[in-house]
Amino acid sequence: MTTYTRKARAADTEAIMKILNDGIAYLKEQGSPQWQNGHGPNLDTVQNDIQNDFAYVLKDDQKIVGYGTLIPGPDHAYENMTDGMWQGESTHYVAIHRIAVDQHHRGKGISKMLLHDLIVLARNLDYKDIRIDTYPKNHLMEKVIFATGFTYRGMIHFGYTHGERKAYQLLID
Repeated sequence: MTTYTRKARAADTEAIMKILNDGIAYLKEQGSPQWQNGHGPNLDTVQNDIQNDFAYVLKDDQKIVGYGTLIPGPDHAYENMTDGMWQGESTHYVAIHRIAVDQHHRGKGISKMLLHDLIVLARNLDYKDIRIDTYPKNHLMEKVIFATGFTYRGMIHFGYTHGERKAYQLLID
């Protein structure tokens, strides 16, 4: 069994959308407002991610089991942090967004593997400042974020109801 992360392709869209839609439903089941009410990733988002070379998939035994993006900054939502601050003042950073894992692979370390791979890919793209965020009550994602070396930096807001997010940063050389 071979597991690796690669750039997403247009042909991957259906599998990505299934993973994301299952993730949206899972968050709703958990009582989380994250990605709800039209504020989650959709088909247009994924097509845009792929077209702009931001999208990545994690494959396990030839099946897509995870999705995530590397989106170059600056990100407007990341500019107005409260209760903290970013370390350094670089505008040359990349943000990891839209982490989702196939529902049949949850609890197997896939999220951590995907996040690790995205960190490596970001560094290979010459980013030394990597940022990520999650809804404050998404404790499972926060655990993965901490496990891959990020530190909590403060709160950001995406400008809609339940748009508050905990923000994290990883600086690498």
